[in-house]
Amino acid sequence: MAVTPLRDLLEEPTSFRLDHPITQSISQSISIVSSTISNWDPHSSHSPSFLQATSHLHSHLLHLSKSASRGFASSRHSELVKIHTLLESAMQHLEELFKRHLFSISSDVDLQSDEIADACSIAETMLATGYGEECVSMYQSMRRSNLKSQMVRLGFDQSSNQAKVIRKLKWEILDRHIKSWTDIAPAVVQSCSDEHQLCHEIFAVSPESVRNSIFSTISCDMALSFLTFPETVAVYLKPSPEKLFRLLNMYVVLSDLLPDIESMFGSEPAHSVRSQAMSSLDKLSKAIRSVVSEFELAIQKDPVKSSAVRGGAIHPLTRYVMNYLAYLADFEHSLHEILIDLPPDCKSSFFEQANLADGSILSVTIAWILFVLLCKIDSKAETYSDAALSYLFLANNLQYIMKKIQGCHLNMILGDDWVNEHSTKARRFMDGHVRSGWADMSALLPVHNEDDNIERLRKFEMNFEKAMKERKEWVIADAAMREEVRLAVEAMLVPMYCGWYRSHNNFVAVKFTPEDVKKRILRFYGESD
Repeated sequence: MAVTPLRDLLEEPTSFRLDHPITQSISQSISIVSSTISNWDPHSSHSPSFLQATSHLHSHLLHLSKSASRGFASSRHSELVKIHTLLESAMQHLEELFKRHLFSISSDVDLQSDEIADACSIAETMLATGYGEECVSMYQSMRRSNLKSQMVRLGFDQSSNQAKVIRKLKWEILDRHIKSWTDIAPAVVQSCSDEHQLCHEIFAVSPESVRNSIFSTISCDMALSFLTFPETVAVYLKPSPEKLFRLLNMYVVLSDLLPDIESMFGSEPAHSVRSQAMSSLDKLSKAIRSVVSEFELAIQKDPVKSSAVRGGAIHPLTRYVMNYLAYLADFEHSLHEILIDLPPDCKSSFFEQANLADGSILSVTIAWILFVLLCKIDSKAETYSDAALSYLFLANNLQYIMKKIQGCHLNMILGDDWVNEHSTKARRFMDGHVRSGWADMSALLPVHNEDDNIERLRKFEMNFEKAMKERKEWVIADAAMREEVRLAVEAMLVPMYCGWYRSHNNFVAVKFTPEDVKKRILRFYGESD
């Protein structure tokens, strides 16, 4: 659709009209204007009668000009010249007044202020008397300069917002630029909104097409430059997991501001600004999806034998992934929009079997990442030569995962069925640890009326001491699970040992009393870091 030039819009004879009637005679109007100009005080406010008189002069000038084609006396010609000269002087004074009022309008626009009301009246008069182009040109120049100054004060540097500059920045520096952009974006959009409201107030008598054109000239270039930044970052940023949350922050901020942007820049000639905002959101979405895929790939590539943890403790990879996902869950609403365009792949069969809350693309994606993590943890567990330690490692890591999920929004995303299924699996791992780690020792306990009781006692004592040395670094990170396992081990060993001890301690030398065994069990499974 072709856009009508602002000059043409301003020259349309029916575009502007004054709402107030002309009540004085032409001689009175000439007298008022002449007197005001003669006694001009640049610091005084304008008089409504001066504006009315100026409009009357213009109307009379038009009337005289129309009469020129029909011929008129030389006296009328001199009157025409006099009024034209007087009107020129009046416009010069109005321009100065208009400029002064525009200077006085602060960054925080108050549409009810006297300054804006006065500026409205002046603009109305200038538009109605054929000086609309001068009025609009001055207004655009001053408000454009004001908007640019505001953006500079907020911290936006147009010179650094170029692809060739951004591509060369180190991540640490670009990270600061991104944070600055997200911090100031609401204020920048609010500044544009203030300008939009002010423009529509000052030029209220003008057609909407004129107001939109004026506002576009003031704000479009700067708004486009500001809104191009997220797209430039998204296109040139090398995807890596640590950059995801900066991209998400930009997406959330821009998405939240989109209704205001659409309201201000939704029609021509400012439509390109809205289009840029939409384009930036699209490019950010693609970059975020790429980083999520990169994150999954990083988990898969983590070496099985890397960073082996002592005592079956929580692996650093588990902590990293869960902290990452817990933070990611805070962006649930945005991620639903972003991930919806993920193409189907080999995960499909897994998704169909997962017990998820709603089967949404977000819950499916997070469940898949957790599946990849658990597979990696299973592989790392196989590197332990002791089955009991392997089970302990699995239990510690899965229990940490479950507690992390239950303590954040991941719990809602994955749902009760998924959480209950994996909580049960964590308990089975711990039961497997207790069986594989303590069943053999329990079998060594002496039994009443058996001939090899002494030999069995010595084996139990030897193995119990050995366990105390070899398992001193074994840990259970979760306090409740740690207490539960200690009680289970105590139940396996102490009652049977206590019964035999009461019957035979007077006849056989023993290293441990039942109370000693109990105390030493409490020393197992210290807290992890």
